[in-house]
Amino acid sequence: MDRRLSQGIRRMSEGFLQIANTDRILDLHDLGMHNVASEYRLVSKCEEAEASLGPPRRKLTFVEMKEKISTKFALINLMKGMLGAGCFSVPLAFKQAGYLTGFGIIFTLGILSAICMIKLVKCSGYLSKINQSAPLDYGNMAYKATQASYKPLRRFAPISKFIVNSSLIILQLGICCVFYIFVVYHLHELLEFLMENPPSRATLFPLVLPAFILLCSLSSMRALSLVSLGGNFLMLIALAVIMFQLVTCEHKKLEDLPVYTDIRGIVTAAGAILYALEGQAMVLPLENRMKRPEDMTGPFGVLSIGVGMVVIIYSFAGFFGFLAFGDDVQDTVTLNLPNNELGIFVKSVLLLVVYSGFLIQIFPIVAMIWPMIKRKLKNSCGVQQTTKRIVHFAFRYAIVLIVFILAYSIPRLSDMVPLVGVTAGMLLALITIRTTPRTCIMMAAKGTRIFSGGVLELEEMILKVDT
Repeated sequence: MDRRLSQGIRRMSEGFLQIANTDRILDLHDLGMHNVASEYRLVSKCEEAEASLGPPRRKLTFVEMKEKISTKFALINLMKGMLGAGCFSVPLAFKQAGYLTGFGIIFTLGILSAICMIKLVKCSGYLSKINQSAPLDYGNMAYKATQASYKPLRRFAPISKFIVNSSLIILQLGICCVFYIFVVYHLHELLEFLMENPPSRATLFPLVLPAFILLCSLSSMRALSLVSLGGNFLMLIALAVIMFQLVTCEHKKLEDLPVYTDIRGIVTAAGAILYALEGQAMVLPLENRMKRPEDMTGPFGVLSIGVGMVVIIYSFAGFFGFLAFGDDVQDTVTLNLPNNELGIFVKSVLLLVVYSGFLIQIFPIVAMIWPMIKRKLKNSCGVQQTTKRIVHFAFRYAIVLIVFILAYSIPRLSDMVPLVGVTAGMLLALITIRTTPRTCIMMAAKGTRIFSGGVLELEEMILKVDT
């Protein structure tokens, strides 16, 4: 009797916990889009619902906790990942769309990106919990979400993972192309200052290829971290100097600047701003490393504050860059800086920052594709460790060659940045997980079933006692 009483109370408490957890995940907006009764009928029986809860998650060890990062450090890393070379292309987007429309686009896309990132984190955490699996990355999250969706869609789980991973690879390739073009642009500016007859930009594209191949020969994670740390420090210096110059220089009259333009300019500007808000690929890995993952979401969470501050910085740079140079603003506002000592210093710093950042941007592509190549090499007969290393570096150099061909084919930042933004950037920034409402409703229904099961057990026990 005592055992059945405690079991019934446990099942009731688990049901209450599931319903309470659902209240923190499910939005009223989601309730209006789905029929709760029809979703409730899809839930399995009481025993299956209880089994899906699985055992409670184990506590992290001291070593695992030491490897985690704090909320403040997560915020710094998020902003560091989003504040890149795309920041200097935002003034061109304000020119293409008009300054008032530019403000509207950047704030709208910033809000949408933050909402979708938050939903992405919530969905990933829920799927990881119910499957009792390790923290999910982008591709595996799409796979698990499709598996938990409606029956006709479950067979497309491998396809959804392939689409998401392919979009990530395309996005990273596009970012690498932008970095390549950026380096060529600023190297040309530097050579113009130092030489009377500098080579053209078209000539510089193949000339800088050996430098990028040499950079990608670094395989040490320590070297990767040192390069990233140095690049971040230089980026802060360059960003501060450029912002100061944009504010203190002579400005155009506001009434002479367009408030809005046409549809073509607005779409192009939206693509450039979407590219500037690059940070979707780092959301899940960052959340998985936090000591308090719950601080990632919420009105004052890492995502809300981080994206909000980045949007403010981009709006500031875009408006004052357009106000300073007007219709003469170039593909990146750094090219509008004068070729004096201070301007050349800033351009040289940015050249080093973007060049060193190329290694960081190419690393996710290697990390996603190389394990598949490695498995195939492992299954081959007679493949030695030396051969694997040769193939590994050949694969890295092949990526650099692909980036060079793409950058040489589309050598203008004003064309490449919107192209990347409206393709892979838009797919990843505005991704909506259709299974989120369904999984949350199923979570509530499972809790209700478990709670009901506990009540039934108590009633049966009381009836037996009475008889």
